[in-house]
Amino acid sequence: MRKFKLRTGVSNPYEINVDSACDNPIQLIGLYKRLENTDRPYGKHYNRSLSFAPYNETAYCFCPYSSNSREVIKESWKKELTDYERNIYNVIREYFDLAVYIIQQETGIYVGERIARRILEDYLLVEGHMYYWATLYNIPWMLLYFLRPSPCYGLEVKEGSALQIFLSEREDVCLTSGKHNGYVKVDKANKFLNLNFVSILHKRQVISNEVKETLHFNVFLNNNIFPSKELFGLDLEINEFRFPALIEKTKYRKQWLIDLAKDIMPEI
Repeated sequence: MRKFKLRTGVSNPYEINVDSACDNPIQLIGLYKRLENTDRPYGKHYNRSLSFAPYNETAYCFCPYSSNSREVIKESWKKELTDYERNIYNVIREYFDLAVYIIQQETGIYVGERIARRILEDYLLVEGHMYYWATLYNIPWMLLYFLRPSPCYGLEVKEGSALQIFLSEREDVCLTSGKHNGYVKVDKANKFLNLNFVSILHKRQVISNEVKETLHFNVFLNNNIFPSKELFGLDLEINEFRFPALIEKTKYRKQWLIDLAKDIMPEI
């Protein structure tokens, strides 16, 4: 790995010079002594607990930088709750409003109380914090990932977004003025509107010592035919710096979203 953190939890990773991996201890190799096989220092997992970072074997096995990193599917769940998973859960409770901010930017969908409640309830229902590839950095995207297919009817969509442009070209959709500035409301042009959206295909791989993580946003016609044909899709790139940077720098908070998360998600 080519990045490290100075503390566990939500904190920005730094390039090794002079990963945001799994919150396990790492050993910095080649920082002060030039290596024979590479001119760049790197991090190596250290499989013992330290006072500032306890070692977590499960997190190590599913860390993308691990030498024996394992593939997972959406139904891959950890069996034991540790401080790592509890930390993810608690960060959602404390910073749900900032996760929502990123979700809105990524999808173009305005997240009001109805959608916010569904996001939290669906995540809680499946215990998304126990998913093997859940991290402190991909929280906004994982909240989307575990949201069940939802209707487009009644959504407010950002004007000029890729989703709004797609919807504006459909004969079964009528876009009207939204309640929020810069948004339009998705209405039906005919008797029914069967469009749904969902997020699928969470992928994570290491390319040139960098984690590349994506989530696919999909709009489809709900006609009870499986597999559903995609009508619109976006590959959302999961940036490991984005969420922690927002937490560190943002001063304006939406208290009603924080209160909603704490109301729906009990302490664990």
